[in-house]
Amino acid sequence: IFSLVWLVSSGFFSQAANGQDHSQERFNCYTILVGKEASADGSVLVAHNEDDYGQLIVNVRKMAPRNYGQTVKINLGEGAVYQTGGQINGFLWIEATGQEFADSFVNDYGVVITSDSCASKEDREDLTAGGIGYMLRRIMAEKARSAREAVQLAGQLVETYGYRGSGRTYSIADKNEAWMLAVIKGRHWLARRVPDGEVAIIPNFYTIRDIRLDDPKNYLGSADIIDYAIKNGWYDEKKDGLFDFKKAFSRPSRREPVFDGNTLRMWRGLSLLSGQKWEINGDYPFSFKPAAKITPESLMAILRDHYEGTEYDATSLYQQGSPNKTKFRTICTATTINSFVACLNGQKPEPISALVWLAFGKPDTTAYLPVYYGLDSLPPGAGAGSSYHDYEQLYRQHYDPVDIKAAQDSLLSTKVRQYESLVEASYGQRIETVRQRLLPVEKEYLQTSPEFEAKFSSLYKRDKKSAQKLLKDYQTAIFSRMMGLYDRLLRENKQTPALQVETGF
Repeated sequence: IFSLVWLVSSGFFSQAANGQDHSQERFNCYTILVGKEASADGSVLVAHNEDDYGQLIVNVRKMAPRNYGQTVKINLGEGAVYQTGGQINGFLWIEATGQEFADSFVNDYGVVITSDSCASKEDREDLTAGGIGYMLRRIMAEKARSAREAVQLAGQLVETYGYRGSGRTYSIADKNEAWMLAVIKGRHWLARRVPDGEVAIIPNFYTIRDIRLDDPKNYLGSADIIDYAIKNGWYDEKKDGLFDFKKAFSRPSRREPVFDGNTLRMWRGLSLLSGQKWEINGDYPFSFKPAAKITPESLMAILRDHYEGTEYDATSLYQQGSPNKTKFRTICTATTINSFVACLNGQKPEPISALVWLAFGKPDTTAYLPVYYGLDSLPPGAGAGSSYHDYEQLYRQHYDPVDIKAAQDSLLSTKVRQYESLVEASYGQRIETVRQRLLPVEKEYLQTSPEFEAKFSSLYKRDKKSAQKLLKDYQTAIFSRMMGLYDRLLRENKQTPALQVETGF
């Protein structure tokens, strides 16, 4: 039986988990889920900005599937052990080194997993041997064959071991449907399916409102969740009326809505996608019908947003410094470390049915690049480290990334962050270079990707091996082009500044 003894004895999980949820502080991750009938081409869409802190590296790699051939014991970080069968899915791993709550995944079944911190009222710990944190998303990626299965598996893990963060919402999607899974410190959880014709947004507070566990097609969760809220004095039916999960379990903010880091971001996304006017700190819905069918481009624009053209544009269109560092927390902000739009479409051939438009830094200062899941391995520059699934090696490397740090100068994410530093120093001037040199590359790939996909699909029907080579050559050319472009941009500025990562959330 495989066991992660080294990880526990060395203390890597404990070191990484120590205080890193920071759920009572200001976080800025941001996610949009789009049902398949709300998108322009029938895809389920997942758009996400990841915001984190500290000297970390964005490391992207494709992990191969593995069958251990025996029962596997997975250490959950603080001593608890999860035992499962030895078959592990392959997955695309968008890693933020050393972080417990920051990685995103796409697995062999097209299941996408990402998350947003949500502070809960729960301040008591009900955990088995330290509970589960980082490994919750990893186990979903490694074992789930659908979004629904991932939700159910996560719920079982939370109830069995207890969740050790204050609270979090996991956005989970596949080629058919999208879910939001809200977890609370301890053993309670609730999940709601996003209606196929609607869109759901989450900044960093719970957004699930009503609960109907008698409708398992659309709701899943702890059977006693309402009773638990009553027991803790968080819900009184006579006083509060119908049960509202968000009101019952969210920790109230002590800041004014425009300064709480979340309300403005919710308001902005809702306003842009619904085409309606909303009040600040209004009674926002869990999901809504968009004003128009949604495309990846429209989601990219929102992920880059700084409230331009509104009264909350604190730099007057970049005339007064960087819009990423103002008194209002924006959707794209100083601590955004990567951004992506995942397009999941079961009508396309398997190798191109999951497409991730990935920005290796803040999306306002770089371009989104297409990354198709069907690649056997990612091109040079995407990431460092082994693609072979070995628990001890992977987690040692994640929490003590010596090998990745040694290779970081060869990574696209490093070059992107170096150029970001230059743009931030003189945003109003240098953002024009981004628009002239980087965004046209993104636009080109957005415009030509349908042509490439048609060519690939035709070839795939006749000759799968040649089609895979076509895909590999296409992706390699994209990364080679971007690495070269960033090298030129940095040389033109005659400096490659040390990465300055501002502490924030």
